[in-house]
Formats: sequence, structure tokens, C-alpha cells
Amino acid sequence: MRIAFIISSSGDWIFRFALPVLVLQITGSAVSTALTYAVEFVPFVVIGLFSGVVADRADRRQLMIACDVVSAVIVAAIGVLCLIDPPALLVMAAAFLLGCVRPFSFPAFQGFITERVAAERRASMNAWVQGADGTLGMLGPVAGVAVVTLLGPTAASFANAASFAVSALLIAATAVVAAGRRLRTSFAAACRSLRPDSVAALRMVVRERALLWATVLLTLANFTFPAAAANLVYIVAGPDGDVPTSLAVVAAAQGLGAVLGAAAAPLLLRRFSAGALMGAAMGVKALALTLPALQPGIGALTVCWFVVGTTTSTFIVPWRTYRQGTVDPEFLGRVVGLQRAIPFAAVPVSSLLGSWLVVEFGVAALFTAIAVIQFFVWLGTRFSPLGRSGATGVEVAGASVIPASQPSRTGGN
Repeated sequence: MRIAFIISSSGDWIFRFALPVLVLQITGSAVSTALTYAVEFVPFVVIGLFSGVVADRADRRQLMIACDVVSAVIVAAIGVLCLIDPPALLVMAAAFLLGCVRPFSFPAFQGFITERVAAERRASMNAWVQGADGTLGMLGPVAGVAVVTLLGPTAASFANAASFAVSALLIAATAVVAAGRRLRTSFAAACRSLRPDSVAALRMVVRERALLWATVLLTLANFTFPAAAANLVYIVAGPDGDVPTSLAVVAAAQGLGAVLGAAAAPLLLRRFSAGALMGAAMGVKALALTLPALQPGIGALTVCWFVVGTTTSTFIVPWRTYRQGTVDPEFLGRVVGLQRAIPFAAVPVSSLLGSWLVVEFGVAALFTAIAVIQFFVWLGTRFSPLGRSGATGVEVAGASVIPASQPSRTGGN
């Protein structure tokens, strides 16, 4: 499973550069490039509201395999499109289809961890996942820029398609672990009663104040760094789409920071509460986002991306561990899906607003705006029930949040 995660994520990092570069080369437009980034998140907003229900009811292992196979086909199709000099709208449509698959994969993966990893080891496992992603974030930009620059978006697309295919084979090689009647539920049965099950997840989030505040604050946070990340290619490369090596340096700095933050998070959780660690991470991130506003340039961007990577990991590890220990595993997928769908609704909006700010007012204006928003995110984290979360996920593993009326595992209410 770990190898599958690494291989699939490696292909994704290459592809993250290929798609916006392809659109920028076709259109020369910052708005079109940001829109390509944004459309991949639109399905999370709609599909994510019920994809977690499917992840809870279906066989999570089989669901992840299916997601990888379908993703491989879609990305390979994007590679074929690159060969025929496609219109940008067609590329965006393919990116949208890919985005329709991913909302099912992440909740299934999070539930898969709870099935296979003991409660006392989840903080370490979450740190490993975040650290592996950070390592790939450090090395992936170098490979991504190299592939896109030397071979073009076509090769990057086929490389990502191959990574999905290999990932599906590796997940298929994992052992089948019985987890009750849920694993005997068909995909069709898992899709039944989506509305009441999604409402049950919403009630769980509203009732548990820390989960509610996290959802609100993560939504607000997606108006900050994602607005800059969506426009990074344009900020560094300019409207002509010529990709300099400095783009790899900036993106790799975020990966290095993520690795260090993930390595430190389990150690910090032994000394500090999850809430205190999450609040500190949001505060430091606000300071980092002011740097490009004060001194626009590659140096400030690199430092900013490094600190953002570090603080993101030191937030994500305690947050996911806390949630895994607080929410009953039978309902984790739908809570995860809901808490991705709502915050991700902000990403398309922030991406387009970011491109407008960059074009009309410059880089400094963009980072000033997002730093101010991040400051309020820090205030909310520091003084909300989320910031007062006094236990790690290991310590609260027995205190699960369960809905008032539990839906049956076969899709009924």
C-alpha cells in the first residue's frame, strides 16, 4: 500500500506541472491556467458530499483499485489529446473527469488506514503519509519540470497514467481483511440512501464542535495558499509559458518543508496537545504568506513555500490523527468526504480571484490579501474548540462520535 501511494503520487507531481503548462502554452492566459487548476476541485464540492458514504459502505480496497484504473484511462486520454494540439476547453473537460474520480479515493484511503493500522500507530502512519508526500513534493517538481521541459506534457500524461496502473496492481496485491458486512456490500447498494447518510454525516460534524470549526476554518484557509499555488506557474513563468528552473526550486522547497514537518509532528504531539499544535501551525503560516508581499521574488517565494510545507504537515498530522480517533471508523469516510467537499468549494473561487489579483494588481497584492485571511484563520484556530483539543488521536481513540441513528451497512436508514 505504501509503495502504491508513492508511485501514484510521483506521477501526480509530474502531472501537476504538465496540465497547467499545456494550457498556458495553448492560451497564454493566467485566468485559463488557474481555471484548469480550479475545475479539478469542482467535483469534490458536489461528489464529495456523498462519495464518503460509498467509501464507508463499499469494499475500500476494491474501490481504490477501481479509482486508479479509471484515473489511468482518463490521464492516458489526456496524453492522446496532447498529440493532436487540442483546444484548452477539451483539456479542462478531461481534468474535470479526473476530478470526478478522486473524491472516492481519499475517503477510502483514510478508512483503509483505520482498518489496517492500530490506533496507537496512526499518528506515525499519518506522519509517514505526509512525509512521503512531502518527499515527492521535494523531488517531484524537479522531475516534473524536467519531463515537461524536455519531453513535453504528453510524456508527463502517459507517465502519470502508468503510475495509476501500477498503483492499482499493488493495491490488488494487498491482503483482503474481513471487516464485517460492509465488505459484502455491492457498489450499487453503497449508492443507496445517499441523502440520509450524507445528512447523518453533517449532523455528526455539527454536533462535534471541533469538527465543525475545522470545516469552517479549512474552508476559509482555502482562500489563502491555494490562490497562490494555482497561479505559481504564471507568477514564475510569465504569460509566455517558458518554465524556468526556479519553478522547481520553489515547489521543491514546499516538499522539503512538508518532510521536516511530518517528521517533527509525532514528536511534538508527545509534548503538546493536538489543538495547540494546529493553532501554532496556522499562525506561522500567516507570517510566511506575508514574505512575498514584502519582497516579491524567487527568494521570498521559496522561503514562503518551505514554511507553508512545514506548517501544513504539522497541522495535517495531528488533525487527521484526532479525527481518526474521534469519529467512529464505520462513518469516517462520509465525514472525511464532507470535510473535503465543503472546504474545496473555496478552491475554484480562490484560484480565479488569485489570477485576477495577480494580473490587475501584481504579486504583492495577492499575498497581502491571502496573508490577512490566514491571520483570521489562525485566530479562529487558536480560540475555537479546535484549538482547545487537548488530546491526541491515540488518547481519544475510545471516544468516538456516533450519529443518533446509525444507517445499516446495506444502505437503509
